[in-house]
Amino acid sequence: MLQGFGVTEANWRDAGKKDPNFLESESPLYVGRAVAALAGDPKILEQTGQLLSSWEVARRYGFTDYDGRRPDWGNLSINWSGLPPPMVELFRTGTALQLAWLATQADRTRRFFDKLPQK
Repeated sequence: MLQGFGVTEANWRDAGKKDPNFLESESPLYVGRAVAALAGDPKILEQTGQLLSSWEVARRYGFTDYDGRRPDWGNLSINWSGLPPPMVELFRTGTALQLAWLATQADRTRRFFDKLPQK
């Protein structure tokens, strides 16, 4: 990513001039801290089967990136203006496919749940 934006670790914030979304980037250390936080949680099995984002895990466990920031794509108002329209359309298509897949999984799960004996 740094090379693609023509920046280094020392001046990575300069990439925000090209794409303001880049300022919400997270380091590999941040993702590693998420993994470590989950691995150290004695109640981790309560989160089995969930898809967790680094920002959700950071909110729950209170860690930050190496520079003290807490990048949070979940709260980011994404600026799509810098992306070519075909790429935005790919995001739209991929998201629609994911929603359809999730709806299918939810329907299958509901049908199975309805077969369980009542309490």
